[in-house]
Amino acid sequence: MGAAERVLHGILEKAKGLVHGITCGAGMPYRLGEIAAKYQVYYYPIVSSVRAFKALWKRTYQRISSYLLGGVVYEDPWLAGGHNGLSNSEDPELPQAPFERVAEIRSFMNEIGLSETPIVMAGGVWHLKDWEHWFDNLQIGPIAFQFGTRPLLTKESPISAEWKKKLLTLEEDDVFLNKFSPTGFYSSAVKNNFIRELQERNSRQIKFSENASEEFSSEFAMGSRGRKIYLTSQDKELANTWTKAGYTEAMKTPDTTVIFVTPGKFAEIRQDQINCMGCLSHCLFSNWKDHGDHSTGRKPDPRSFCIQKTLQNIIHDGDIENELMFSGHNVYKFKQDPFYENGYVPTVKELVERILTGY
Repeated sequence: MGAAERVLHGILEKAKGLVHGITCGAGMPYRLGEIAAKYQVYYYPIVSSVRAFKALWKRTYQRISSYLLGGVVYEDPWLAGGHNGLSNSEDPELPQAPFERVAEIRSFMNEIGLSETPIVMAGGVWHLKDWEHWFDNLQIGPIAFQFGTRPLLTKESPISAEWKKKLLTLEEDDVFLNKFSPTGFYSSAVKNNFIRELQERNSRQIKFSENASEEFSSEFAMGSRGRKIYLTSQDKELANTWTKAGYTEAMKTPDTTVIFVTPGKFAEIRQDQINCMGCLSHCLFSNWKDHGDHSTGRKPDPRSFCIQKTLQNIIHDGDIENELMFSGHNVYKFKQDPFYENGYVPTVKELVERILTGY
């Protein structure tokens, strides 16, 4: 998030004694421990691997009083909803079981004197009975569980009625782990029209060159000014096909490729980039960053989207088909779980009571 540190300092300074702890993820929160130590509150970093926690510990956390590390949140990159910390060395198509990954984190924590510090398992948690082999397990140690998806479907949940109804209809393959987010991270979202349009936009993509060569020998005119780029002969045929189908606007990406979109989508992308309000510390879609010269140094990427706009829209307008709809991968269990039979929507109190039964 843009200005995250400034926001944290402002809150903790003016709400002394009211905040128990702070947490941060979707990145490497190196400064989290330092900020927590200044205000004497607990901190709960969110990581997706032992490698990430080791880096945080060795770079900054080991210099902070360890008693302020309230817990380590392990957010499973293949199961959790929203942004996930899948690294470049991990395959999005080959999920790994969380037990071994959490056991690795615990092993390292034991080595550095954090054997009593709890780990919070986040992502893929539905029934506590499914995790019984984790209880009192020396490989896992003190463990807690985070429920992120189930509380969406409660009477107090602020999401729209349409969103809640949709949750009760989703199937097992309806959540898509994708890399369209302007954060640069993978994220998990429901496969609706919004996601499908991004998939199609990214599929209408070809390499280009600014100069003619033996490989890039076919001239192609871009935009109203007819700027020339050069394509392979095979890709020139694709470009002509897409243009005839109405995708007449070619947009350059930071990776020496162009994508083809309709004039309406072209205008929307450009307007969204112009409207950038700097909500992220680094944004691929608009090339904004919140420090230095305020530029990432790369071209804005039209294969992505304005995340602030779509998250605001789905909350306030409730358009669940044409906006980004984050969800954990276990969301299909709403349809299967007898607790939600006949469209039942519990209160938070009822949900917690149900969770404590193990179901």
